[in-house]
Amino acid sequence: MNSYNKKEEQEQMRQRLHPATALLYLVAVVFLSLLFAHPFFLLALFVAVGTIILSCGLVHEWVNYLKVGCGFLLVIMMVNVLFVRAGSTVLFWGPAFPGLGRMRITLEALCYGAGMGLRLLVIISAFCLLMYVVHPDGLIQLLGGRSYKTALALGLSLRLFPLMRADFLRITEVQQCRGVNYRGKKPGERIRKIVPAINVLLLSSLERAFQLAESLQVRGYGLGRRSHYLGKKWRLGDKLITVCVGAGSLLSLWLVWSGQAVYSYYPRLQSIKIKEVYSAVCIGLLFIVPACLNWGWKKWPSLRSRI
Repeated sequence: MNSYNKKEEQEQMRQRLHPATALLYLVAVVFLSLLFAHPFFLLALFVAVGTIILSCGLVHEWVNYLKVGCGFLLVIMMVNVLFVRAGSTVLFWGPAFPGLGRMRITLEALCYGAGMGLRLLVIISAFCLLMYVVHPDGLIQLLGGRSYKTALALGLSLRLFPLMRADFLRITEVQQCRGVNYRGKKPGERIRKIVPAINVLLLSSLERAFQLAESLQVRGYGLGRRSHYLGKKWRLGDKLITVCVGAGSLLSLWLVWSGQAVYSYYPRLQSIKIKEVYSAVCIGLLFIVPACLNWGWKKWPSLRSRI
């Protein structure tokens, strides 16, 4: 019972923000991650998004996303190290390959690949937060006034993979209760046992599609002017997050324009100044505000009606 109440509390905490606030935060994070090349600023964004994910109790889901992201990170680093010959600090001279020349692995190419991989991890973490914090129904309510077709397509797209994953887990659990063992030693045996679960998953997806189409038809979707209900209100937490995101975005743009957030990997790694570290910490503190509100919401129940 306590675990159920805790899970319900976390669900309410995730969904209490206005969808526009959550989207503004995530768009700002993705935009700044594409704007920054400085590793400390990318690291500050990654720590900020990761702290919010931890405060929301989404560690297990985040780890699954990071596993995929780390795989791409290794690929990016390997490709960049093997095919980019720029950089003056040579770490390893390899054999010569036809058409490619002699392998030349440099520290600058390795660090550049790590920096671009860190940027990818920030974007993947932002999309993980989008999947579990912004409810598809909230997006439909947000865009339902005018762009209801876009809202419907976006809502269905966001719900597709989580629903299929939940259905697949439910189907495999039922099969295991009936004696099906998915931990066979032979890969071919495991595949043969998974195929019936995939067939059931396909049938359940088709049934859900038919039910959705019938529901839209009964409600008269697309037959006339659509009314909408705005259930979310702007609270103090939304205002604080919006102000902090706006301040962090403006500060980031000024730092990039003034050259304080610009970093050069080639031909030699640029030295990092202490004021750049302080600026990155300031950006990270501004973008970590939602996590502070989450922890305050859980520790002091009196704040729940205010933020």
